[in-house]
Amino acid sequence: MYRNDEMMDFREYPKEILLRDGSKAWLRPMKVDDRDRLFAFFQSLSERSRRYFKHDLSRRETIDKWCDILDYDRVLPIIAVRRAGRGEKVVGNATLHTERHGWSTHVGRIRVQVAPGTRKLGLGQILLAELCDRAAMRGIQKIQVHVRRDNKKGVRLIKKLGFRKEGVFKKHAIDLRGVRHDVLVYYNDLDDLWRRMEDLNLDLDTPSMWP
Repeated sequence: MYRNDEMMDFREYPKEILLRDGSKAWLRPMKVDDRDRLFAFFQSLSERSRRYFKHDLSRRETIDKWCDILDYDRVLPIIAVRRAGRGEKVVGNATLHTERHGWSTHVGRIRVQVAPGTRKLGLGQILLAELCDRAAMRGIQKIQVHVRRDNKKGVRLIKKLGFRKEGVFKKHAIDLRGVRHDVLVYYNDLDDLWRRMEDLNLDLDTPSMWP
């Protein structure tokens, strides 16, 4: 199992990354003062993309709550930023969700989103690899994904990465229109996920991978 000092060691950040078009971006953990940048990022996603999210990200209160209760021990949010004048613009968001107690401490859940103007540049795969690194550091062995059944693109991508369906929550999600949807539960071993990413070199820059 991980040591707390390893988990919280963020000295490598901000981490400079090179995208496929030759442009640069930087990875780092999300901070409290990222609320405006993060809200702008989610507003840049289409309504179609946002409809698969568990939370209503059109509401500013949702983002504020995330920033107010930052707990890297429970949820580690890694953002990708580009320089915008004297400030920064969020172009990618990835989160690793873990349990610190109980029988699921070896399981992590992941989510990845990429901004419209930064897709097809390899950022999704970079963010996923970053989460896998951090998951390994925490002693995670299995990666879990929850996805709505109607998110066809997300389901296809999950399967390409070797995830296997292990359960269904019937009518578990209610969208903003009040329609109920099945939620599918997929798992993959962390080692297998690494091998899949290396072998397939998939384009993971979907609008919302596993929201």
